[in-house]
Amino acid sequence: MTAYSDAVKAKFKDGKVAFLVIIFTVARLIYGWAWVTSGFEKLTTWFTDGKLNSAGKIGTLITNIAGPKVTSFDPLYINKAFAWLAQNVFLGMPQVTDTLVVIFEISVGVCMILGFRIFWTALVAIFMNLQFFGGGSFNNFGYVWTDLAMLKFAQYAELLGVSGYLKYRKNRDLLEKGQRNFASAAGK
Repeated sequence: MTAYSDAVKAKFKDGKVAFLVIIFTVARLIYGWAWVTSGFEKLTTWFTDGKLNSAGKIGTLITNIAGPKVTSFDPLYINKAFAWLAQNVFLGMPQVTDTLVVIFEISVGVCMILGFRIFWTALVAIFMNLQFFGGGSFNNFGYVWTDLAMLKFAQYAELLGVSGYLKYRKNRDLLEKGQRNFASAAGK
């Protein structure tokens, strides 16, 4: 672990890297906590109120993206295809959808807090936030911008996290293996 700390300190000698790592580490901790909190809030309310909460949201999403009053330009019928999927698959199983929303929100939050696979976690988060937009929840605007920033700067956001440590271990192991192979080849 000390070698990993030394490697991080070496990267921190570059002021730009240090600034970005600190900013995005703090941002991913705050952002991750918001996702975990949102997931647990749904866990405690959605599963105790006896309602199928996602059914109403999915209905609103269908109306908002492909309803009769929507006159947007959609030459590839992406909105209509997604509305069909939402109506014929997700609307037919709201209990599963409620459960998946909670699982994915908590998973996104935990991965952000731990600094694990930030790019992929932000990609899942942006997908979910766009669905929330479609369902009429416009308080996610800041989340989408945060998702985009995390996609772009994932390497800095995860340096002080699980993925940063795992990348360090992998590269160190590859380096040590290469040195052993070089030494054994030179000894022949």
